[in-house]
Amino acid sequence: MKKKLKFVYILFRNVFISFLLLEIGLGIFYNYHDKSGIDGNTERIIASGIYNGTDLDDTAIKEIHRELREQDMMWEPYLHYRFKSMNGKHNTIYENGRRKTVNPSLKDSATALKIFCFGGSTMYSSGARDEHTIPSELSKLIRTSFPNQNVEITNFGCHGYTRATENIQLQHELIKNNIPDIVIFYDGVNEVISGHQNNEAGAPTNAYNRRKEFKIAHSYKKRIALMVYSSNLYRFTTTLQRKLLTKSAYKQLGPRSDTLAIDIADTYIGLVKISKSFENDYNFKVFNFMQPNIYSKKNLSEYEQGAYESQQYYENLYRLSYERVRNDSLMIKDNTFVDISNVFDTAKQTIYFDFCHTGELGNQLVAKRIFEYIKPELSIKNTTDHEFNND
Repeated sequence: MKKKLKFVYILFRNVFISFLLLEIGLGIFYNYHDKSGIDGNTERIIASGIYNGTDLDDTAIKEIHRELREQDMMWEPYLHYRFKSMNGKHNTIYENGRRKTVNPSLKDSATALKIFCFGGSTMYSSGARDEHTIPSELSKLIRTSFPNQNVEITNFGCHGYTRATENIQLQHELIKNNIPDIVIFYDGVNEVISGHQNNEAGAPTNAYNRRKEFKIAHSYKKRIALMVYSSNLYRFTTTLQRKLLTKSAYKQLGPRSDTLAIDIADTYIGLVKISKSFENDYNFKVFNFMQPNIYSKKNLSEYEQGAYESQQYYENLYRLSYERVRNDSLMIKDNTFVDISNVFDTAKQTIYFDFCHTGELGNQLVAKRIFEYIKPELSIKNTTDHEFNND
């Protein structure tokens, strides 16, 4: 009996040590693989010409995308997560989780005209330097047209945030008595992504992961499952399985039902109504911009065509949900709802480096379009301030 127990012990020990060594070895491999993969993907982005016309060399572009990979999140009540601070060469995130915005018109924050910009990673402006995010480009345009205006723009954009999350962000600022003058929402992409991921409209991005983690401290089964699913060995076996079955290392996603697109659109419209209900009580102006995506660009470059084909499974949700929002009677009557999904219609060069994220040129074009619509509001504020100062 003792010999059997000793044999079982030795067998278990050797198997455990083998798995441990394999896990460590795969961890080292994936660490190198992922870092080289970032640079490899960035080289393809560079070759697409998306950064043509900028003063960036290849080294700087690779630094931008490495910094994106290095960004980390922390828990935030109600929002699920927010950025940790980061002092990168091209990506600066403050202690409060907000990205740096260049504000050339800012003279005094306490008395400045405040513009809040909400959105996901596209508002954050992944792939661009701090000076060339959508909020920074918008701030420069305001400076040119209103050189005497004291303006401060805040970039609340964060990877994966949806309109529901952004409404909560706005409410948090209002509760703290941080009242804006103009609120800009830039949405559409993450509403579809989160709907596709969760197979339901309105849930936060990656909510299915939060469901898996819920009450994990009270369940050994969940702890073990999380340990297995997050292991390098599990990654290796699932990747190998996908390659054998689908010839792709990535999970193959299929299109969702047309009904889901209707739910996504109706949820978005409901959230627009909620944010606009704050306007009169807090005396600010809300603008709702429906953002572009690769499915809405008329002239795709060769690089963009590849991005379109590799992620075509989102297309039906985008087309149907966007169309339903456009045709909604309340959205038609609301002059602060603006569909700018056609902003790149005349562009023939590469704008996107994936199905929704743009380079710095794309950010400039989006900022110009947004400025066209908020400029009248800025003119009113500028005139009012001028009259007040004369008094």
